[in-house]
Amino acid sequence: MNSISNDYRHNCETNKLHPVILKCGEAGQVIIPDTTPGGTTATITTITIDTSKFRNPCTKLEFTSNIIATPTSPTAPVVGTLNFQVFKFCGDQQPIPIGGQFSFALAQAVAVPASTTFTFFVCDCNQCLNGCCTYTITVTAAGTIITGHIGVFAARLAAITVDNPK
Repeated sequence: MNSISNDYRHNCETNKLHPVILKCGEAGQVIIPDTTPGGTTATITTITIDTSKFRNPCTKLEFTSNIIATPTSPTAPVVGTLNFQVFKFCGDQQPIPIGGQFSFALAQAVAVPASTTFTFFVCDCNQCLNGCCTYTITVTAAGTIITGHIGVFAARLAAITVDNPK
């Protein structure tokens, strides 16, 4: 006999409705061409969520993309690092970084095109004052210079928001 078969039901409140938002942003893309200097930043994708009906919202944001590296010649491998960052915009306030930076490094040994899926997620449990939050993903060329062309394609930000009971 399974001693934990129904134990989980004691912690569930089955008669209460809790709001949930599931939202998928539009796909975005950015191309970072050969010889792009370090520090160059571009916005890839954005999503806006109305949390005004929540008492204590908590949002999980998931970013996914396809990174394609293309060498400029048969003897020049693609080399560079991309830093991805989530920012939250609330009304007229300055953008707030959510979580740390996520880095993607390319250092191909041979000069051939390459494709890689890159994904990460962060959670944000701080409500905007007006109840409407806009999240943006930026990508920054790190280091001194990018060698080869790097494209971030099919970049999409998805979010699920729930009321955090704690």
